[in-house]
Amino acid sequence: MATRTQAEPQAGAQGEPQVQDKRIPKTRIRAGTLRAALKDVTGVVEGRNTTPVLANVVLEVIDQRLTLTATDLDIWAVRDCATDDRSGPDCKAWLDTIRMFSVCLPAKPLEAVLAEFDADAMVTIEAPAEIDARWAGQVTVRAGKARFRLHALPVADFPLLGAMEIDAGFEMRCSALADAMAGVDHAISTDETRYYLNGIYLHPDNLDLRLATTDGSRLALWSIDGPDGAASFPSVIVSRKTVAVLEKLLAGAIKAADEKAEPPRVLVEANAAGSRLRFAMPAEDGGEVEIVAKTIDGTFPDYRRVIPDAPEHRATIGRSALAAAVKRMAVLADGKSRAMKIHFAPGQMTLSVRTPELGDGSEELDCAYDGPEIEMGFDSRYLRELLGAIASDTVALQFNPDALGAVRAAGWVPDAGGGAGSETGPLLQVIMPVRV
Repeated sequence: MATRTQAEPQAGAQGEPQVQDKRIPKTRIRAGTLRAALKDVTGVVEGRNTTPVLANVVLEVIDQRLTLTATDLDIWAVRDCATDDRSGPDCKAWLDTIRMFSVCLPAKPLEAVLAEFDADAMVTIEAPAEIDARWAGQVTVRAGKARFRLHALPVADFPLLGAMEIDAGFEMRCSALADAMAGVDHAISTDETRYYLNGIYLHPDNLDLRLATTDGSRLALWSIDGPDGAASFPSVIVSRKTVAVLEKLLAGAIKAADEKAEPPRVLVEANAAGSRLRFAMPAEDGGEVEIVAKTIDGTFPDYRRVIPDAPEHRATIGRSALAAAVKRMAVLADGKSRAMKIHFAPGQMTLSVRTPELGDGSEELDCAYDGPEIEMGFDSRYLRELLGAIASDTVALQFNPDALGAVRAAGWVPDAGGGAGSETGPLLQVIMPVRV
């Protein structure tokens, strides 16, 4: 993690006058580089803070490297990037006049200022020569003839995180973790009273690494081969906000990756108690970004008990066709219950909605099903999100004769030889029917 470091004048021997350091605490960096780096950490900054310093970000410059740190006391985001202090024909003279420093600036105003500069504009950040960890005052930010002065708070008041003891860890491709989180995040509960469901349950299971989410009405489970070190990783619940921050950073790392180079990887580490996690990955400009986050202190329920093991009936259908039909029928679904009926009959499923204030609608779809006629009700939004998370062309809905039992949903690969086929992909979902 970033550490506070402040250059101080060195006192001479006893009786000798102290040599004054005439260098200025300042740095220069391209607006686009700083803007991208700032964007990577401001995701953890809350819009409203009762503690003013939490609306700020710490900028620390050491050896021509800039480190940005932001926190909400549950998540710390740290971003590293190179400055342009060594760029330009005047770099030798420039380096002779600058010294390392750290300042605590308001995150959103700084982001707004940088947004007004051209990406290639050279931005200079300069603080008064007398600054130390307790200093508060104004820091100058300028590019070309534009100059802004932003109020800075004491760096000593900012709650920087100390060193984290690492007990377990593993490394995997950024794309693999991004796909896994995107596949299950729609089922994260937003019910704050059941806080232990407000995140992704990340845990080893034999030789697999699993990510599970549920809100009590649905379940999403992503299973992949565990990377080296995952078997000894503690079972943790990664908070919803941490997941949102990580998804943006992982997407940035993937987007910026060189197609000819090795795919970017993310390092995932935990302390012995599993109370804190650290994620470190490449940033867009060649630097690094890391997230240190507290996990949710709670017990995730045993989700295995709600997964139908061997459902008696199965209906398979094109995923995109079913998703489009659900979207159309949802137009008339009641705003509160969002209820939709699905009637299963041999070779066919019929979707229907009825809302007293609006009217009704129905649509028939061909499907592979040879069981008895069964009618179930579902939350239309849950159905859309379930189908949106599945990557395969065909989806299988599996259920037992009891129309109120859990329905198992997964991608499906039909057997080319005329057999039944099989589930495919790392994602398994369960959705509970609703009474209509």
